[in-house]
Amino acid sequence: MTLDPFAEVPIAVRRSPSTSYRNVRWSDAASVMPFQRKRHHGAKKLGVEYEQRVCDVLEAIYGEAFVRAPAIRYFTNNGPKAAILDGLLRLDDQVLIIEVKLAHTERVWEQLMDRYLPLVGALEPGATIRPVEICRSYDPAVRLPGLHTLITSIHENGLWPGRAPCVGLEVLRWRI
Repeated sequence: MTLDPFAEVPIAVRRSPSTSYRNVRWSDAASVMPFQRKRHHGAKKLGVEYEQRVCDVLEAIYGEAFVRAPAIRYFTNNGPKAAILDGLLRLDDQVLIIEVKLAHTERVWEQLMDRYLPLVGALEPGATIRPVEICRSYDPAVRLPGLHTLITSIHENGLWPGRAPCVGLEVLRWRI
């Protein structure tokens, strides 16, 4: 299915019928969120440090194929909005939306599946888009509203012969 970047995202990939995305476009992260130096403490500090390490490693491995903190501007019925992804990785004909969390959480579903997936889908028509949560600790007891697949590598896309394709959110437990 090809999506026009300026058309509304189909209802099937929206969280609720009242939310539709229009005029979706890539943007400069600095224009979305002006530079602010914040001091984080406790778990937030650990999470920010873990995200930094993960993005540093992905950047070192994939170079320009990995984009750190790409920003997206769009409109909803409530006016202009912006989203800043943790990362975007282009592998062949695939686009991986990377969301980094210190611990696996149900909040990742709303971010990745309900918000980022339709936005990136509007910007990357024809590409296979894979939403991937990279987390340091994974708790199988965390309930998500849809299917997720635990993967051992971002290259493991479930499309190899003899394997069932990954469905929904992909979760990579990465202890770095």
